Amino acid sequence: MFKVGEYSEDEAKIIAGYLKDAGFKVDVKGLVVARTDFTASLQGKLSEMKERDEFSEKHERFLAIAKAAVEKASTQDDFRDIFLTDLDPDWREIRSRFSLLTDPTEDMDEMTPEEVGKCMAEYVLALSFAEDVLNLNNITLGMPIGSSFDDPVISIPVKRNDFDSDDPLHRERMDMDMKKVYEISIDESSAPFYRDIDDEFRNKYQQEFLKIMGLAKVIQHLIEQPEKGKMDIVEFAEKCIVDVGDRSVLSIDASLVAEEIARSLEKKGILKMKGNTIKWKA
Repeated sequence: MFKVGEYSEDEAKIIAGYLKDAGFKVDVKGLVVARTDFTASLQGKLSEMKERDEFSEKHERFLAIAKAAVEKASTQDDFRDIFLTDLDPDWREIRSRFSLLTDPTEDMDEMTPEEVGKCMAEYVLALSFAEDVLNLNNITLGMPIGSSFDDPVISIPVKRNDFDSDDPLHRERMDMDMKKVYEISIDESSAPFYRDIDDEFRNKYQQEFLKIMGLAKVIQHLIEQPEKGKMDIVEFAEKCIVDVGDRSVLSIDASLVAEEIARSLEKKGILKMKGNTIKWKA
């Protein structure tokens, strides 16, 4: 079977519907998948970080802005809004350009996509640092901060191998999220039905359509070859490498899955496999 992709339940139903309507043999299987995210950091009192020269001017600015935001905010949303505004008054415009939600302003026209991306990365880094300060020091928004910012505990992200794991300030964290996805696969031999897929699918799911079309081109190339006769699996695999087009070329290498393709064609009665020998049927 050829894997089309993994999707949410609702989207899987939509995609499977398009493919079934086109004549594909479709298999939908529910799977539980896990996403892991590993982070490492140095965590300790501000004074400790300064002694070890791990507290930069950038972090000092983030901490000052966080303190000012805590003094004004009463909710988490207020804190994020005030913090980001103090960090960069143009953050909303840059976020809008990044997400393509609105047209850029004249001032934004001079920013390259790379510059916009760097700004967004800085916002994420700064806000994560500030929210860690609140969590690590049990700071409650809307309450007097007292001496919370005199020598707060802070956390600074580092690369995993930059510090000895025995370092008392070194912290490691592994986050694992599990969710259910639905895997859609099709029978390889049914790939030529790609021509019958609805245009709406082609436009909305371009990557999926291209993958199916690529498989179809390999199947067609194999079937349409004259004087196929007998061949071994190595020769068959070589014929699973196909270039389509002239000036604009689609190059497909399915040689590593040649046996799976041959098995699928065998089920359709197109060829017969015996050991490493393939015999095409008339």
